[in-house]
Amino acid sequence: MALTIPKQVLQGLKSIADETVEQGSEEIKKVVGLSSYKKIDLMPDVADLSDEQKQVLESQDKEKTSQQTDQIRQEMGRDLGGEMKVIRDQKQEEEDRKEQEFLEKIKAQRQVEQEERNSLAMANQGSAFARGKKPSASEMTATGEFSKKKD
Repeated sequence: MALTIPKQVLQGLKSIADETVEQGSEEIKKVVGLSSYKKIDLMPDVADLSDEQKQVLESQDKEKTSQQTDQIRQEMGRDLGGEMKVIRDQKQEEEDRKEQEFLEKIKAQRQVEQEERNSLAMANQGSAFARGKKPSASEMTATGEFSKKKD
């Protein structure tokens, strides 16, 4: 029962589509049968021309078309090749600038790190012994530590 309803709906849609196609084809036959579109009706001058005359007209048409396209290009006043070169150059300059900034940041970061290492090295050097005074051998043990407390 459940499958028969969709099947009936599909059959109904198919019959509607068939009727629409049939009516459309009949209308097209009427229109085509009533009208007489012929080459002579649409372009009466062309039917009377010889092959040489047709070629002359075609060459004139091509020349006119090329003149119109040239005129349009001139009116636009655009040099697309030049514009594309300018855009490429701008893009390259932007990439070069970004790369230079990146390299400068890395250089500055390395310099800061080197200064930190230097300051830590200086701080570590001064903490091992009192400045200017070296301990005597009796004050130091074999590992280099102080064996006695200073007064």
